[in-house]
Amino acid sequence: MELQKDARTNSYLNQFYEPKVTAYEFLKCFFAYLRKNKIQEIERDLVDFLRCQKENADNKDVLEEINFRTNGVNYFSDDIEDALFNLQNGGLLGKMNPSFGIIIIKYTENEIEESINSISEPYRAAIENIANEYIRLARKED
Repeated sequence: MELQKDARTNSYLNQFYEPKVTAYEFLKCFFAYLRKNKIQEIERDLVDFLRCQKENADNKDVLEEINFRTNGVNYFSDDIEDALFNLQNGGLLGKMNPSFGIIIIKYTENEIEESINSISEPYRAAIENIANEYIRLARKED
């Protein structure tokens, strides 16, 4: 009985401490899908787009680890900033002059596939849908 109780307790606790997809994992896969679709540069500000995507019930699980805060005028996300920094530090992303706000996606073909395959379904499909929506909106603005 004690072993069964410990297993149930651990299972219960794990749902709170093991994120389904971290902000880093999400952005790493998101940028891989963008690069796979031949997008090499994007505007740096992803916060508003991702905040709106998080409100969609279909994206709840995949974006659950990304938190947003506001100063009453603008939204911010330390999770996104940290993940962008780590991706830049790892060489997957680059940037022009920081004041210009452009992110350069530097993934190789192998890095694209590795990044996409590192995420399990159904999260991979959700990230692909979010990336496709970003592409659709970006092309609409052009």
